[in-house]
Amino acid sequence: MKIGIVDHIAELTTREGNRPTIVTVDGFSGSGKTSLAEGIARELNSRGRGYGTLLLEVELWARGWGDLAGGVRRVNDVVEGLQSGPTETQTWNWWTETLEDPIVLKPKPVILVVGSGSGQIHSDLAIWLDAPRDTRRERVARRDPYDWSDHWEEWESQELGLLEVHDSRAHADIQIGTTNNDRE
Repeated sequence: MKIGIVDHIAELTTREGNRPTIVTVDGFSGSGKTSLAEGIARELNSRGRGYGTLLLEVELWARGWGDLAGGVRRVNDVVEGLQSGPTETQTWNWWTETLEDPIVLKPKPVILVVGSGSGQIHSDLAIWLDAPRDTRRERVARRDPYDWSDHWEEWESQELGLLEVHDSRAHADIQIGTTNNDRE
């Protein structure tokens, strides 16, 4: 399935001219978004310079556990800026709970926007990943080097709230279900 997605993105990239091709990978925490996006990026990057990717993770723009919608708005601003050239931005440091120093991001032919709520960002291709809640919680517990179970309900509530504003799942061009046997 991933190679089919990569081929589709490559095709979109050749049709888009000089404007970056925007791909969103949305879904609830633990559904496999980052793993899928990293795999897509590796495959595209292996095809050569014309398919270079920039991976943006929504959570890097969320300013703490209660700011998922703010993170989506901020990364959307970054994506809009990248459509016309380099863009200055600041990400959030989750360990120190402070803003990082400003950085300048340069557009690449493919911009992969990954994270809960990313499907709200206008894109050329929107992907939705889903998995059972218990599976997602198990993956998060295995994946992350810290325990954020105290924040699970709050974060999940924000994810559901974003779906009420714009149902990314229903509007996705591609929907993928993952199971216990899939690696995130």
